[in-house]
Amino acid sequence: MNIAGYKLKDLDLEQTVYCLLAVLVFVIPLSSLASSWIFVVTFICAMVDCYKRRGEERECVIPKKIKYCLWGLFVLSAVSVLWSGNVFASAFNFAWVVGQEAGSFWLMLRYGAKGQRPLFLMKVFMISAGIVAIYGIWQYCYGSSVQSPEWSDKEVFPELKRRAFSTLENPNILGSFLVLTVSYCAGIFAPLRGGKTRTFLIIVFILSCICLLFTFSRGNWIALFFVLFVFAAFFYHKAFLPFIGGGLMVLYLGWGILAHRILSIFATEDTSVALRFAYIEGTLAMIQEHPWGVGWYGYQFAFPEYDFYLMDPTVIMYHCHNLYLNIAAELGIFGLFLFLYLVWQFFCLARHIRKESKIPWIKGIACGYIASLVGIFIGGLTDYTLFNIQLGMLFWMSNALILNLGWLEGVLDQ
Repeated sequence: MNIAGYKLKDLDLEQTVYCLLAVLVFVIPLSSLASSWIFVVTFICAMVDCYKRRGEERECVIPKKIKYCLWGLFVLSAVSVLWSGNVFASAFNFAWVVGQEAGSFWLMLRYGAKGQRPLFLMKVFMISAGIVAIYGIWQYCYGSSVQSPEWSDKEVFPELKRRAFSTLENPNILGSFLVLTVSYCAGIFAPLRGGKTRTFLIIVFILSCICLLFTFSRGNWIALFFVLFVFAAFFYHKAFLPFIGGGLMVLYLGWGILAHRILSIFATEDTSVALRFAYIEGTLAMIQEHPWGVGWYGYQFAFPEYDFYLMDPTVIMYHCHNLYLNIAAELGIFGLFLFLYLVWQFFCLARHIRKESKIPWIKGIACGYIASLVGIFIGGLTDYTLFNIQLGMLFWMSNALILNLGWLEGVLDQ
């Protein structure tokens, strides 16, 4: 059996860790629990491998302006648990969540850089994403899933009987995952010149778009619009007319429920919208009183004091439904600055790779990464889905992937 050019019987520990990393990439979208166990096994094997090869020079070295910012964000997150309302809970969550996200970043950086490994790992991700989309479509069409009453306001949307969530925790998290998938499908598609890969990307793209419709996730619909607009306007001009035509066709076929759902974003008659506005108001007050944050995973413990809408201390709100405000609330304004500056550096690196690379698949992954950032930051205006450990791991692994591509292209500035 061959795995990205290696015969299974000839694998050494380094190659074994790489194979486990590929399994991890495949499983992350499918199961949070299974991916956690696979991560533990992969990380332990990687530690043993690093010890055995401790004298060897590392392949990919992180540029200082990114490395220092990464360490700053990591240390700030760790120290911030000390001023959380529940230090033990925050410390445990930091160890479990950030441990896996930082560990996944390191695994991708160390074991996903050689040759065509980034391409193979992206193929593995796309296959997994296709499975998630197919299951989500099946789930919606056959109504076999348990639907949470919190996912829609039945009085405002009586026609909305169910929403797809597939293998993710809820429809909004699935929506963010599908926007990520569409971003990479479109980005990799652009520089390729025909072939089976393009056909496969088109299939995954269509499945993901259909499944995204069935999530009825308004914020992610808007994020998808901006992702496709950026793709058509900057990466692949030939897609501009199909983009407009496809959008008009979708609106024509599903105008009633789609328009009602989209236009309700600013309608406070919808309970979820009213709650989000109230949470934003409370979070702004939280940031004003705690400019250094309330600690990693500390939002839920500080929230009752700023619950101006429900005013019910028994209601647990784990995070604010806004990416920027949630980071500022937990890690402070400086933490938000570090995060945005770090992502900006990754964006600049991806843009440089796209401009300089002569290899289509490397250029395509860089395009997909840029498009995914558009989706994350537009979707982040209405939700904070990076709170989910599966999406968090994928986000940080994609950042490491861009560093690997920069190393392969020789464009990393030290």
